[in-house]
Amino acid sequence: MTFWILCGAAVFSVILGILLIWYGKRQFGVCTAETQGVVVDIYRNANFEGDSYAPVVEFQAGGQTIRGIARTEKTGGRSRIPFEEGDRVNLRYNPDNPSQFLIRGYDQNIIVWVGISGFAAAALLIAAAFLFR
Repeated sequence: MTFWILCGAAVFSVILGILLIWYGKRQFGVCTAETQGVVVDIYRNANFEGDSYAPVVEFQAGGQTIRGIARTEKTGGRSRIPFEEGDRVNLRYNPDNPSQFLIRGYDQNIIVWVGISGFAAAALLIAAAFLFR
């Protein structure tokens, strides 16, 4: 019985992993245009879990100036943000919606990484299923 429960959990992990990878690629894969931007501020988000920080960038796209906060907020102090105001950054943005952008080398598609971890979980579950068989 344990064998089948663990195998079922492994199948669920694989399906969930595939769905998360597909969703992450769909969401971030649209950022195909490349440009440079300038860090104009460091955003601070104070909440009950502690402060998190993210660079605020400004760039030109489609004849307009876009200003936005990076997708990835980092906790653990301001020193974890590798940028200062005035730094130039390379980024990719969605040509149809320039407010959707990624800073190259900084923003990570965490959804894809969680999806990949679903495959690792499936491997562990299958190994456990055969151990407890």
